[in-house]
Amino acid sequence: MVFGCVEEINRKQATGWVVGPEDKLPVQLALYLDDLKVRTVWSDQPNSANTVGAARSFRIPLRGVWPFCDPTTQVSVRLDGVPIPIAGKGIFKRVGTDGEYTVADLREKLAQGYVFTDYGDLQLSKKLDVDWQAAVIGMYDRVAELLQSAHGYEAFVVYGSLLGQVREQGFISHDDDFDVAYVSRLSGPDAAAELRDIGLTMIDAGFEVDQRRTALHIHDSDDPDLRVDLFHLYFDDAGNLQMPFGRAGVSELPRAAWQGTEPGRMGEHTVRVPKHAEQWVEHIYGSSWQIPQPGFNWDRARTAQPTDGFVTEQLRQPVYWANFYAHHTASVGSQFSGFVGGYPGLPSMVLDIGCGDGRDSFAFAELGRRVIGADRSHVGVEHASKRAGELGLGDQLSFEALDAGNPEAVERLIARAREFEDTVLFYMRFFLHSIPEDVQDRLLAVVAQNARQGDALAAEFRTDKDAELKKVHGGHYRRYQNAVDFARRLESEYGFGIDFEIESTGLAPYNNEDPVVYRVIALKL
Repeated sequence: MVFGCVEEINRKQATGWVVGPEDKLPVQLALYLDDLKVRTVWSDQPNSANTVGAARSFRIPLRGVWPFCDPTTQVSVRLDGVPIPIAGKGIFKRVGTDGEYTVADLREKLAQGYVFTDYGDLQLSKKLDVDWQAAVIGMYDRVAELLQSAHGYEAFVVYGSLLGQVREQGFISHDDDFDVAYVSRLSGPDAAAELRDIGLTMIDAGFEVDQRRTALHIHDSDDPDLRVDLFHLYFDDAGNLQMPFGRAGVSELPRAAWQGTEPGRMGEHTVRVPKHAEQWVEHIYGSSWQIPQPGFNWDRARTAQPTDGFVTEQLRQPVYWANFYAHHTASVGSQFSGFVGGYPGLPSMVLDIGCGDGRDSFAFAELGRRVIGADRSHVGVEHASKRAGELGLGDQLSFEALDAGNPEAVERLIARAREFEDTVLFYMRFFLHSIPEDVQDRLLAVVAQNARQGDALAAEFRTDKDAELKKVHGGHYRRYQNAVDFARRLESEYGFGIDFEIESTGLAPYNNEDPVVYRVIALKL
């Protein structure tokens, strides 16, 4: 006999376990709204429940279900058609508010071919959504052409897209993106760095790119919901294929199994697939790949994941900022630039380190100051340079790409600034909290060594008091530091005397965010 329990049910998901003889597991469970079967999942992962029988866990995403419920709707999870108990609820759950739709509306949607994704969202089955098929294949073609021309790699379908192509000669109904990969000539950390470079190439071509540890999520700028995921694969020293996203199979795929790609059909479209594709699918999903597994979860199913191929945070940041500046433009200077611009006695030559898209550089130039903006993001620099030319500010405003952790490059930049004025204002707004501590130490050491009496430093950054506050842009890398410690080092180690300082909210509000920042102006002693 097999029985089970829903341990938790909330707006996001229902989770629980089933218990029974080993030879009766795994089993399928179904989510119901009243008498309507909404979706099924497998309870297929070992669970540590204290029981004499074998236990398996399950998870059912729910976020798209609640809009079809009202206080009379009975939400249940059933095993062999029988509701299993929900901890603290009985055998069904009810909501306290009316949803936008009804169970009858959902019944009609499911009859029309709509399905729930692995995230719990309701969508038209990708097998039926021919408009999406054409759009995503068109995007795949553009990504593949760019990958080939710029980096010499062939993009082929992988993961869920390959599974759909091999098993169904089409698309998986509940998919929400399109998975492609390439086999790198490099391996491990070098392959990860190469994926970063490919991400920058995609941004230059106009795509929006989210750099993850194991893939690039590439979005169409005109249709952000259209997404191609690009994975980097490589062979290790032993000659076995490595997939940083991971695999659920147990068989190795030796280098000899990689014999390039060939055309394959997906519905009405042609894609590239690896030769001997069934061997690849078994490597990725295991020997049971021919049987659909509703509720398949990668976090539970992985059998291998080579972490040496992960794209580190340090590698991800250039892609993040390049993408940010390619798609975000600030039209006016920051409050800090206005404060510094009106502060008496500061040098007229501004070296804007970490200038981003140049918003504050432009603000200083409009005040009549000579400015050099520098940033590690070549996209930000290119956009700012183009804008400076369009505004006719080229004589007093220029931009350069800069690795702030490279002492020689920083020294050359300071020397360039002194070609225009003897004294320099080192300006760093929201930059110091965006770089690692060792980069900040090298940067400030070089500034201190090359600073002269009459030079000044103006900086504003988030402090440790801001660490837990809500952020508008959650993807930014931020290193929160203590304002008192920074001020002490500025004076004792770097030879600057503090002329003004404050740590407070109200200095850099943005939308609904009001961060705690430290603002300082210091003069070289």
